[in-house]
Amino acid sequence: MKGQVQVNLPQRKRLAQAIGLALASSALPALAAEEAQQTLPAVKIESSVITPYKAEKASSPQYTQKLADTPKTITVVPEQVLRDQAVSSLRDALRNVSGITMQAGEGGAAAGDNLSIRGFDATNDLYVDGVRDIGAYSRDTFNLEQLEVTKGPSSTVSGRGSAGGSVNMVSKAAKFEDFKRGTVMVGNDNQLRATADINGVLSNNLAGRINIMTQDSGVPGRDVTENKGSGFAGALTYLLSEKTTLTGGISYLDQDNIPDGGVPLLTNANGERYLDKDTAENYYGVENRDYDKNEISTVKLAVDHRFNDTLSLRNQTFIGTTETSAAFTRPSFDSTAGNVRRGGVKGRDEDRDIISNQTTLRSDFSSGSVDHNLVTGIDITQEEYINYELRPTNDNPPNVDLYNPVTDDPYGGSITRAGGKRKGTYDAISLFVSDTLTFTPKWSVNLGVRVEDYEQEYSQDYSSTGRGGVITDPFKYKSSDTLISWNAAVTYKPVENGSIYLGVGNAQTPLGSNLTLSSDEQNLDAEEDQILELGTKWELFDAKVLANAALFRSVKTNAATNDVDNDDALVLDGEQVVQGIELGINGTITSKWAIIANYTYTDSEIKDSGDPAEVGVVIFNTPEHSASLWTTYEIDRAWQVGGGLQYIGEYENGDTTELDAVTLLNATASFQATDNVKLQLNANNLTDEKYLLKPRGSRGVPGPGKSVTLTASLEF
Repeated sequence: MKGQVQVNLPQRKRLAQAIGLALASSALPALAAEEAQQTLPAVKIESSVITPYKAEKASSPQYTQKLADTPKTITVVPEQVLRDQAVSSLRDALRNVSGITMQAGEGGAAAGDNLSIRGFDATNDLYVDGVRDIGAYSRDTFNLEQLEVTKGPSSTVSGRGSAGGSVNMVSKAAKFEDFKRGTVMVGNDNQLRATADINGVLSNNLAGRINIMTQDSGVPGRDVTENKGSGFAGALTYLLSEKTTLTGGISYLDQDNIPDGGVPLLTNANGERYLDKDTAENYYGVENRDYDKNEISTVKLAVDHRFNDTLSLRNQTFIGTTETSAAFTRPSFDSTAGNVRRGGVKGRDEDRDIISNQTTLRSDFSSGSVDHNLVTGIDITQEEYINYELRPTNDNPPNVDLYNPVTDDPYGGSITRAGGKRKGTYDAISLFVSDTLTFTPKWSVNLGVRVEDYEQEYSQDYSSTGRGGVITDPFKYKSSDTLISWNAAVTYKPVENGSIYLGVGNAQTPLGSNLTLSSDEQNLDAEEDQILELGTKWELFDAKVLANAALFRSVKTNAATNDVDNDDALVLDGEQVVQGIELGINGTITSKWAIIANYTYTDSEIKDSGDPAEVGVVIFNTPEHSASLWTTYEIDRAWQVGGGLQYIGEYENGDTTELDAVTLLNATASFQATDNVKLQLNANNLTDEKYLLKPRGSRGVPGPGKSVTLTASLEF
């Protein structure tokens, strides 16, 4: 049934066993804690400095220490940064984090947040409130409290995948305060967007919050392309007792966009593909055919209970559904005819559902002279993906001129469901434990392990024609395994405000874990990545600024590769190495001056492959240098100015495509007209650079051109 996850009898038994184990793991420590309550150490209450550009902690309950003492590179982009930049999409929010590269989707994927982190694909490593977001769409930020980017393998926290890192989007929660906020934004190229954020105290123990968004915007520097949609999110916080808090939330996002299939890349005399900047604004799709529609719904309920000052339990249930239908054009240049082929439609019609229940138990205690922050938990997740067979009729749009494409000609074809479908499921139960052992005020050790038992299935109930005209008959593939992920780190604090750490860890990624599976993949083990990271973090300017630096080396020792000597059979004989440097700083240097900035140097190489031609080659979509900077300064109580840049160094996107380096300059100025009204001007890509944001083979999606927006904000 659409929008529901079915649980068969064996799965129910596994769920019952897992829930029983979770309850037992919760109850036993609770009883032990009651007996040992008199000997447990008092909780150390640490004051924290609140600054809008610096977060104190990551949201995951598995990170028990503040960011300054967490032995891992984690960049948090707070809500205030997003407001100052007038950000509306995840893609724009991520420009604050270096080491991330956007990619174009494969096959029938048009729009969507496809990205890599530290050289490894992270499209399947996006999370909402700690739960994997398996939808393929462009995410909005109207209900975003903060954005957390974790670098390096981290399967112990997030589960399968995260070879290069992960992105967690933290939703807005209801607070015990009253405020009403609203914004209206207008800009060039028909940009129009409005939001409302209303929070209120409904009673002594109940708070509620509503967020609303609507937009109908063109994309600066891109013809025809349009982002249109609306969203609603509601949240409640209920204090059931002094020890128990219930939080809940729902969200709904409806998008009806005109997708951007990109522009054709030309080929020079050396056989290298490049972007003709005279075509960077052109649209080559079929206006009366192409569409990108998404409906995303989520429901969340969490219970937090504190048994005493040293023992607490959290349980969160999350249900998410994504319905997507899209049709778009993949243009390519026909050098013989001298025009652009648009070809048949590339489409998708799919549903993706997830249900997740996560239970974590935190216990703070001492064993002898060693203090422990112990977290144990269980994660039960079921994911389902259905892709419906599409049948295009009379779908043969004519070729168009490269420099003057006519795209609004009538479309007499149709795109309908043909009756068949592909279906993928991924069911997993994970047990995890992590502990921070503090031996002295200067020395601590962090240890973690996660055991994930999964079953995966992928099937197709109809025959289809693949590449080369090969007929693919109905099939069903299965895979199951137990993944063991781990991490360990030692931290030394030479002074109270500084730390130096050395960490190691791994990530396990089953092949086809994006809910698709091939006949080759079902017989292979998971890929494994290992990381070594040496880093340091310092709280400066009275703890209002956090600065970090790290040296890292990630190695994928059994990368999937095609064996050219064995009919291109898929084998795990590859080795890929990514190493480099991370630098970052964020916070408020003075009461008037705020900053968030980071830089990543990445050296990548394919060390071994089933294809000898790949050995020694850099990993695609991995620039050697990338950096971002954003800073604001309050001139007085009314005026604030700011600006920054994003730098993406040159990188390769394929054997014949190398992208030039690009620097994007941005600026802002705001005026607090009254106590309740603020006017804010934002200008992005001031020099109107023409560059590729999402390259893919013979085509690429250009980045947005110069954007100028004016936002009126009201707050009461």
